[in-house]
Amino acid sequence: MSANERVSLVVRRELPDLDEVYLLRARILGVLIRDAREAAGLSEEACAAVVGVAPETLRAWELGQSMPSLPDLELLAYHLHVPISHFWATEPSLETERRPAVDRAAYRLLRDRLIGALLRAAREERGLSLETLAEEVGVAPGTLLAYELGQRPIPMPVLSSLASACHVPLSYFAESNNRVGHFLEQQENLRRIAELPDDVLRFISSPSNRPYLDLVMKLAALDTDRLRGIAEAILDITL
Repeated sequence: MSANERVSLVVRRELPDLDEVYLLRARILGVLIRDAREAAGLSEEACAAVVGVAPETLRAWELGQSMPSLPDLELLAYHLHVPISHFWATEPSLETERRPAVDRAAYRLLRDRLIGALLRAAREERGLSLETLAEEVGVAPGTLLAYELGQRPIPMPVLSSLASACHVPLSYFAESNNRVGHFLEQQENLRRIAELPDDVLRFISSPSNRPYLDLVMKLAALDTDRLRGIAEAILDITL
């Protein structure tokens, strides 16, 4: 055995068992899905119906026996009224509300294609070949190609590994343009607001402070040169 072969063998032995990693992630994700469903007061059958999957599929997700894709999770978040980050976080903020109907089949089809295109762009930006990325995340090159072409939905734990390997956050793949995406973005904004310090929350929630917030928004829209000019003018006044 050559030196290169011995090094390759050692590297392969040191790699984590990806099947075990995906199984653990699937189980954690299943708990989060079940918690969101139960908090919304929906049975497995009712939840499966609004998301557009068979009850057996939803049950397999909750048990960690199979893995939903990001479009599946986006639809769950939309109908269960939770931020998408609930499914990769540990502390959900749950509230129920009936949402308008969505063409679920068309939504999944379009989102799978868009996610695949984004994945390919991220892979190429990192200078990774299809084969290299496939080996790194533990899938067949043909499967990865099907993901990139939008021909197969990407299970969420696998997408998480792909995002990590391509050095992009999961939010890189999240929807933000259509009705579902707008709702999810709103939920994320509400979550970020809730995480602000109490004194900041009191300040922004006071109607008397609205002019200050308007001023900050106007300043934020200015380019660097104009901001520098304003700062210099203020400095001249105070000197």
